[in-house]
Amino acid sequence: MKDTPLINKAKMLAGKAHEGQFRKYSGMPYIVHPIEVATIVQTVEHSDEMIAAALLHDVVEDTDYSFEDIAKEVSPEVADLVKGLTDVSSPQDGNRKVRKAIDKDHLAEQNAEVQTIKLADVISNSQDIKANDPKFAKVYIEEMKALLEVLTKGNKTLYAKAKEIVYSS
Repeated sequence: MKDTPLINKAKMLAGKAHEGQFRKYSGMPYIVHPIEVATIVQTVEHSDEMIAAALLHDVVEDTDYSFEDIAKEVSPEVADLVKGLTDVSSPQDGNRKVRKAIDKDHLAEQNAEVQTIKLADVISNSQDIKANDPKFAKVYIEEMKALLEVLTKGNKTLYAKAKEIVYSS
């Protein structure tokens, strides 16, 4: 991964934020996932801000860091991309199906950059979950099929790859 000052700041914040967290299925340090998402985004047309947001895409959902922290420590543009990627539903909104529909509607409104990063996230998570939790994968993959319906502004190459992974058994 190329290191620009912006990407370096994002990498440092992501590492600090996810310190002590591990992937649910593999037990790998959690930071492996955002690095993989950023690496996938780098395979298509992208900006440094997109790579930084890919590295930070789970920080607000999974840690005590806020959008304001990202804006201050990395950049306001990156914080806006992360905001587009962050789930807006909360447990009070209802069951998983209801929450996923709310989050899908939020992602449908996002720009091509956000949707491209989300496609990379879908690719990374789908591969991991299919390999490591076949039972949950049945639920997750159906959710991703629904999500792909609205990620049409994202990069076409990543869209095709996500669709291939999600629709293969």
